[in-house]
Amino acid sequence: MARSPDKIKSIDGSKETLKLSVRISDLWFIGTPNKSEQAEMVFVDSDGDEIHAYRVCDHQFKLVFIGVTVVRECVLEDIPFRKYRFAGFADVVAGQFEPRLLVDVIGVVEEVVFRQVSGKGRRVVFKLKDLSQQLLSCTLWDDYCLQFLKFLDDYEGDGPIRVLLTHGRIKEAQGSYPPSVSNSFKASKLIINQPVMEIQEFNERLAELGIEARSGFKSHGEGSTQLSGSIQLSSKESFFGKAEAKTIADINTISEEIVCVIVGTITRIVLDNHSWCYTACIRCHKKSDAEMAPFTCACGKYNKEVVLRYRLEVMINQRNESTKFLLWDRECNELIGQSADAVNKLKIEDGDVDLNVSPQTLDKLLGYELAFKIKVQPKFKNSAVLKCSADSSLINVVMDMLADVEQSLSVIANHDPLLGLPLTPTKRQSFQDCDDEAGTSQISLAHLSSNKLKKHGAI
Repeated sequence: MARSPDKIKSIDGSKETLKLSVRISDLWFIGTPNKSEQAEMVFVDSDGDEIHAYRVCDHQFKLVFIGVTVVRECVLEDIPFRKYRFAGFADVVAGQFEPRLLVDVIGVVEEVVFRQVSGKGRRVVFKLKDLSQQLLSCTLWDDYCLQFLKFLDDYEGDGPIRVLLTHGRIKEAQGSYPPSVSNSFKASKLIINQPVMEIQEFNERLAELGIEARSGFKSHGEGSTQLSGSIQLSSKESFFGKAEAKTIADINTISEEIVCVIVGTITRIVLDNHSWCYTACIRCHKKSDAEMAPFTCACGKYNKEVVLRYRLEVMINQRNESTKFLLWDRECNELIGQSADAVNKLKIEDGDVDLNVSPQTLDKLLGYELAFKIKVQPKFKNSAVLKCSADSSLINVVMDMLADVEQSLSVIANHDPLLGLPLTPTKRQSFQDCDDEAGTSQISLAHLSSNKLKKHGAI
């Protein structure tokens, strides 16, 4: 007599081999293409219960193919296709989720926060809003990032951008950084504004709840995406551009000019080689050797009076590492709240007429923790500050970028635990209670690592 199939919910670790009649509801491959790949998949049985060979579902156990595993195609009309299990954004933000369990998310894009498409770690960060109108930060890496940005460039509609991401990885809150979600290596699937049932139901629920989601993207030329409606190009994206995040330790070893972003604290005003300001032309802002007015600049501008502009070197500290940054007039004006001329006048009123002596007002800069966008200049042994901000949200984004880059290095190990195992497991002795039905249409383990499984099957 043929052995009856086991049910997924009955799997409790007491049996080492099983007979299952299941549908493959999801499938992806890990490893190096054409060299060493293995198939990862999610199974669902006729009761709708799921199990995986990683934790993308809440079953306590996972399945592993062994050397004597047999896979045979069969008709499975009573087994459902995949059913998404969407995480509530409010639950994620409140920390009410199971760590290391991959989740599905669906929402409407509220704001694009950051994008980086060059260098290592290509990614885009945006805010999603769900039916409860709770916001959740979402990060897409590499191919998922390119897919999302290509959609934005090609999008010509005026309606909301609805995103469905499967098998998302939740990043737990760290200090002031709230939880967020990202794609999980190759396991995730990204669906944007497609006519799938789940997105259509999401649209209907938005309408039933009276939630108006206005957003739109209009493309203006290849490679550029302009945002309109309720989605605006955020100050974060304007600040970062395509710059990568670096640590001071990184900067101190860079041998060529690059633009990057960093977080650091100003610890010292440096006056070793230059004064804190210089005399400048009122038109071109270039340094002038004239100490008395009037004078005519090399650009041809006649200056009735001498104008002072900041040129200030400061020492920046981060994680016990330090380096020297060069702050120019605009940044110093913003941070100090006074022009170089105004600061010098106060210094003269206090009886200090030596222009090279550091004004006490500059001490306002000490202790500032800032997000910096800089141009690293190894030739001059410093980094010129292009932008800086004390905005905590910008600082958090940079810190999050550094943390994400560190995590991305271990994402394979963290989320694909079978990657380091051989493609074909060590063979074992077959058990008498394995499949006792004769079968002529069998699929070997080697076939499972082909490009795609087009049909659903049973184990």
